[in-house]
Order: sequence, then C-alpha cells, then structure tokens
Amino acid sequence: MTTVAVTGVAGAVGRRLVAALDAHDDVRRIVGLDVRAPAGLTSPKLAFRAGDVGDVDLVDLFDGADVVVHLASEQAPSRDEAARHANNVEGARTVARAAAAAGVGQLVHLSSALVYGAHSDNDLPLTEDSPLRANPYFDAAEHALEVEEWLADFATSHPDLAVAVLRPAVLAGHGAHSALTRLMEAPRFPTIKGHKPPMQFAHTDDVAGAVAHVIGHRLSGPYNVASEGWLSFDEVTALVDRGLIELPEEVAFSSTERLWELGLGYAPPGQLHYLMHPWVLSVDKLLATGWRPQHSNRDALDALVAEHADWLRVPGVRVRRSMLRGGLATAGAALAVLLVLARIWRHRGGPAPDA
Repeated sequence: MTTVAVTGVAGAVGRRLVAALDAHDDVRRIVGLDVRAPAGLTSPKLAFRAGDVGDVDLVDLFDGADVVVHLASEQAPSRDEAARHANNVEGARTVARAAAAAGVGQLVHLSSALVYGAHSDNDLPLTEDSPLRANPYFDAAEHALEVEEWLADFATSHPDLAVAVLRPAVLAGHGAHSALTRLMEAPRFPTIKGHKPPMQFAHTDDVAGAVAHVIGHRLSGPYNVASEGWLSFDEVTALVDRGLIELPEEVAFSSTERLWELGLGYAPPGQLHYLMHPWVLSVDKLLATGWRPQHSNRDALDALVAEHADWLRVPGVRVRRSMLRGGLATAGAALAVLLVLARIWRHRGGPAPDA
C-alpha cells in the first residue's frame, strides 16, 4: 500500500490528482499540502495540512510517504522576481531535500515544456532528448529550467530516490492559469507578423493521469505530457475567437518590454518567443509505458476557451464581458486601452492622447 504526499494539492492538477489516486486501491493515504484548503474536494484518503513548503517541517510531513509529488509552482508571470524564484526554485529544492531526508522512494516533479524554449530550429516535435533552451526574460521558463538542471545533479547524488520530471504543454482545463490564459482574456489576441507556430495543449485531467501513471509504474527521468499532435496557429486563434492584433516583431518586443516595466503588461517580453516559434512535443516516450491522453488538443483548448471567454482583462482590471452590455463592452475595452496609452505617454514625458 502506498502513501503519496502532494504539494500544491489545491491547484488545478492537484485536485484532479487526488481524484485519480483515490480511485487506486493500492494508494492507502494522500497527504496534501497547500496554502489554502482544496474547497469541495472530498476523499477519505486525504489528510490536508495548510501551509507553504517554506514554512512547514517537510521532513516530518513526508515521514512515512512512499512518493512525493511537487506541484506547488506558478507559471503565471510575476513582477516580484525574488518571491517567484523563492517559490518556484528554492521551493522545489526544499521539497527534494526533504523527500530524500525522509527516506521517500520516489519524487515526481511537475515542470513545463517551456524548458525547451521556442526557437526557429527546434526539433518538430521535441523529444525528451532535445536540448533545453528556455528563452530568457520569461521567469516561468527560466525557473523551470533552473530546477530541472539542479534536480538532474540531485538525482545523481541520491540514487535511492527515483526522480521523475513531467513536462506538460500549455495547461488547459478548469483552474489552469498561465501567461497564455492572460492573453486569451485581452481585448485582442496578439500575433507577431510573419510567425504562426503550431500550438499544443495538455488537459489537467491528462496531466494528473500522467502523474498517477508515473507513480504506479515507478518511472524516473523526464517525460513529455500533452495531447497527441498539435493545432495550427490559425486553428487556435479561430477557436479563441478573440480578435487579433498583428504587430511587427520589433514593435511587439519594444512595446511589451515597456509595458512590463511600467507594470501594465500581461507578461514579460520573453514570452513572445513562444508565440513565434514551435515548441510542440512528442509524447511517444510516455505512450510506450502505457499512458494515454483522454483529451485531444481541440478538447483541451475548448475547455480553456470556455473558462476564459467571458473575461476581459486589461492592466489592473479583470471583468466579465457579460456584465458589459452591447456597445459598452467595446467602449469599455477602448477606454481601457486609451488609459494604458495615456499612462505610457506620461512616462515618456509627452502629452496624453485624447480620451
């Protein structure tokens, strides 16, 4: 019988993982840790403890656990680099060290396909043997790569701890939030002139199923996780149905950098590479072990669109579009854009545009 400890248990993947593990007869107990309780999540196997990985005695928490699953990291962009690094990088190191100290047999770390980077010469598709070249100036990607490089050395020096690393594509499903979901809520979906990369998604149900599969088969090493195949950029933007704004590459990078510096942007400029170049995955390695995704890319994107379609996000404001009626929705979005432009103009020292 297996005891599994899960950090970030209240998150989109954590909640689904508890449900998946609850259905496994060989899982006796689930120890869940998160800063907030997983509302509405019921499992007779779950013992929940509130707290952060940096504030809890993890060695004590992991005592008696056979497996530790680390899900407590953030992909949504943040301007507080120090706090994000402490959570994503130092948090992962703390969890790994505590797992080893507690005598845990397996550590499963949820990373991201962002570690491969988005480059014009990427393998198509990327395999687990493809080089890891996370793009700079995008903390979610940089942190994921830093953790993976550290974990590779840690696993070598701790042979009794089987370390598995999962690299999902863009997370989709209820509760999934990332830089992409922020863009999906923008008044217009940004595109870079001359670039239409294929896109790929990983439904949170399938990611949770992959974690449970890795535990059940005691796998180690890196594994890509995604729906099989991918969608064209035109298919994605048609399904998002948000309206497009196409920008020349130089303008896109300079304006995104300026907006981010002013605290007005959706994400740092490094994210733009992931809207320009392919970073889609082969899942053949995990398929060969018997895992199968239950959702297609279209299924996963449909779930993402359904959750975010009614939201309108501009810097400092996130409102439901359904709360705005008729022309008010267009007028409200236009006014918000003008306010952003006015703020940029004031920082440059020029007169504000007429509102």
